[in-house]
Amino acid sequence: MSQMLKKIDEMNYFELLAWLGIGSSHPGGMPYTRQYLPELELSSNHYVLDAGCGTGATTCYLAKQVGCKVLGIDISEEMIAKAQKRAEREGLGELVEFKACDVTHLPLPSSEFDLVLAESLTVFLDKPRVYKEFYRVLKPGGRLADVEMALVQDLTPEVREEMEQCFGPRTQPLSFEGWVGVLQKAGFIYIGTLLPQYLRPGSNQIVQELRNDWVFIKELVSKIREPGLMARLKSNAEFNQRNQAYFGYGVICGRKPEEFGLFHHLRRVLRG
Repeated sequence: MSQMLKKIDEMNYFELLAWLGIGSSHPGGMPYTRQYLPELELSSNHYVLDAGCGTGATTCYLAKQVGCKVLGIDISEEMIAKAQKRAEREGLGELVEFKACDVTHLPLPSSEFDLVLAESLTVFLDKPRVYKEFYRVLKPGGRLADVEMALVQDLTPEVREEMEQCFGPRTQPLSFEGWVGVLQKAGFIYIGTLLPQYLRPGSNQIVQELRNDWVFIKELVSKIREPGLMARLKSNAEFNQRNQAYFGYGVICGRKPEEFGLFHHLRRVLRG
């Protein structure tokens, strides 16, 4: 077994994405991002946090389309370096900034952002901790838009085990109602799901992004020949194809209350 093959086999899902430079592997990919972003009705006056920004595709797209300032964060230094490279090539240095950090411990001030945006991030993490931090950094009246996979029927034990093998043991998608419940416990109001979709055939976003990401295409072409890589991607794609009937996705939305009054504080305490 070659050193590179062993490395690929040992990578978790996030490490594989970082090594490949894939930053739009969320359900629906960039076509879905282009579909839902106008629904958020953002303006150039808004300040947006793109949590789990990857290589900055959504960060840069949003800044170009809306003209707002965006801070992209990711736990991977490699992803952040590639995001900065993307922003430089697209001439967006005045609108976008990137920082490597952990979304469960954001080194950011409270009440800072008008919108927190995330795409296929929270499903892999401790949901209450993540949403607590998102809530903290939002301004009063600020909004959360989180693109996540959702269960449309209960997983069998066998499918759940295979899912965890493909994406990691902490991968825990919820039903749409389950996602709403987690946001409610975090204190969000006006919660709903925007543009819910069923997972469609042929929706392997990793392979699609390998073909479409023009910023890093030369690097991707060299890496796609590495032993073990295509087998790993094929396994991921085959899981999605076999089990697509279990999954949907959508933008889970909520709002931080305008005023943190006594009644709202008591409601959060009672909900735990």
